[in-house]
Amino acid sequence: MSLEVPLSQQGRCAVHPDLPAGGTCFRCGSFICADCTTSVPGLGVRLYCQACAARPDVNYLEALRQRYQGKRDGWAWVVAGVTLLLCVATAAALSQWGLRATKEALFTLVLLIPVPVGVAFFLGRRWARHALVATPLVMAVVADALAPSGRFLFFLCAMPGLITAARIHRDVRNQLFFRLPVPPAMLKVLWNERFNNPMARQASRFGFSALFMPMLAPVAVICGVVALKRVDPKATPPIGRRDQALMGLVLGLVSPLLWGAVLLLWLSDRIHF
Repeated sequence: MSLEVPLSQQGRCAVHPDLPAGGTCFRCGSFICADCTTSVPGLGVRLYCQACAARPDVNYLEALRQRYQGKRDGWAWVVAGVTLLLCVATAAALSQWGLRATKEALFTLVLLIPVPVGVAFFLGRRWARHALVATPLVMAVVADALAPSGRFLFFLCAMPGLITAARIHRDVRNQLFFRLPVPPAMLKVLWNERFNNPMARQASRFGFSALFMPMLAPVAVICGVVALKRVDPKATPPIGRRDQALMGLVLGLVSPLLWGAVLLLWLSDRIHF
């Protein structure tokens, strides 16, 4: 007797009925073929059909993308604030010196160079992301043309702005504001930073702080215990940071012991004296 299942009785893909199914969707149970099989980053070996894999309640990274897509982040408001301050500073300087062909007035106009870039950045124009990186160097070059004797100082002052602009340019949250395509790996980094068991991060911070301020040790212990209870690698999305939770808990427990030992040594020296 043959144990082979006839082709007519084998499961067929719900999307491609002419292809045999290689499995079922973890969420809806539909038959899926090899072409339709989709995995979600961070959910292990679970397989989904393409429709379920795109759902925000399943693909937490896609939900994160939709949450921040096109919405201004903190950097957008920082750039807007700096742009407004530059406008106010320029107006105050021009009211003092007036719009004359003097070196002071020309240097004041240098402050207006970032204004169009800042406005475009706040409005979400993509070219402004790249222009923001070049703006500090452009300001330094223009200032150098007006006063070559201060070249070193101008470029030195441009370095913090250049570093900050480069950091903004690489920020994943800011890329989502500009609706740029962000790969799942970078979305996962953003999710880990903001939503993956933040209590564990607080536990580690309080634990390190307790080494210098032992009154924070109970806070580190409480945060560490709560964070450990929240760890669940099988959840959707998975909740991790066990190492940070343990670190905060251990440092919270060890810190009072270390300070107690130091206090006993100090008291023994005082009594002996």
